[in-house]
Amino acid sequence: MARRLSDKTKMLLSMTLLFILFGALLFFLDVMQYRDIRAGGDLPFTLWSMLTLACLLVGTLILANNGFSAIQKELEECRQQMEKTSKALEEAHANFNETVERRTFEISVINASLNREIAERIQAEEESKKLQRRMELILDSAGEGIFGLDTEGKITFTNTAAAKMLGWEPGELIGQSHHEMVHHSNVDGTAKDLKTCPIYQSFKEGKRNFTPDDIFWTKRGTWFHVEYVSTPIIEHKRLVGAVVIFSDISQRIQAEEERKKLQHQMELILESAGEGIFGLDNEGRVTFANKAASLMLGWTPEELLGKPHHELVHHTHSDGSPYPVEECPIYMAYKDGKVHFKSDDVFWNKDGESFPVEYISTPILEDGMLTGAVVVFRDLNVFNE
Repeated sequence: MARRLSDKTKMLLSMTLLFILFGALLFFLDVMQYRDIRAGGDLPFTLWSMLTLACLLVGTLILANNGFSAIQKELEECRQQMEKTSKALEEAHANFNETVERRTFEISVINASLNREIAERIQAEEESKKLQRRMELILDSAGEGIFGLDTEGKITFTNTAAAKMLGWEPGELIGQSHHEMVHHSNVDGTAKDLKTCPIYQSFKEGKRNFTPDDIFWTKRGTWFHVEYVSTPIIEHKRLVGAVVIFSDISQRIQAEEERKKLQHQMELILESAGEGIFGLDNEGRVTFANKAASLMLGWTPEELLGKPHHELVHHTHSDGSPYPVEECPIYMAYKDGKVHFKSDDVFWNKDGESFPVEYISTPILEDGMLTGAVVVFRDLNVFNE
């Protein structure tokens, strides 16, 4: 715009100067004519005026033509500049549209990826919730008590069986110290040492421990026998706690004590019996022998256990002929499952001497299966006396 104003000003100044110049020339011619008239001369003023006007016209046309040429040139430059600008705008517009399309595509791809990731996360969360619920159902369905501990020995979870056996609600145990709640004392009331506790060694030292007989304390302050396995929890090679699975073995302990009492009573009865009594497995080996049998045979119970009864005490008839085991009534009892009674036979003692006996051989059936026999015998020499 500044250049355009400058060219216009130049043209106007040039035309102004040209008209001033020709005006001055006409004035000069007019003065010269006046002098010539007074002097009696005859100057062709009209001719000079026409020439002057012609020169003025030519000059004006030249200036106008130069101005128009400059303007046309400037217009051409402006047109070219406009074409360049238009082309640049078109390219910029195309680039802009391309960029917009590319960005739109990228955004759509990102949006689709985000939607897919969100959907996957939602699905993963739903699967996680289902898995967690399934694990809770499994834990609550287990007959054993199960609880988890962190590295400080505080309870992180517990199943229904554990809470029921311990007498607490599951929510009451969460965040509490397991040792202080259920494993604090021995049967006599003395305090348990935490550092020697097998469960402590699991969540602190990463050791797996099985304890066949211990006690846990209930909310009511009573205790019961338990066996438990404490296993460390390792996550990304780092110890994060332990899980404890325990069972109430009070009934088993009581049954074992009753079994021992019954066994002791049976041993007293066997030892008090006047007849010899011994048991055999299904291979004819001695499984037990009472005191009377040991005295009559001259063998200690320890010498008899595990030995073939037929080879020790029933190998020969009274006449000295061999006694095949297949013909032995005692053998038949633990093979055919029938009761066999013999009133006139002989047994042989440790010193190689025989004595007359009568015996009854009764098969042992366990869960419907033949597992051996019990033999009750008496020394007929003593009996006849």
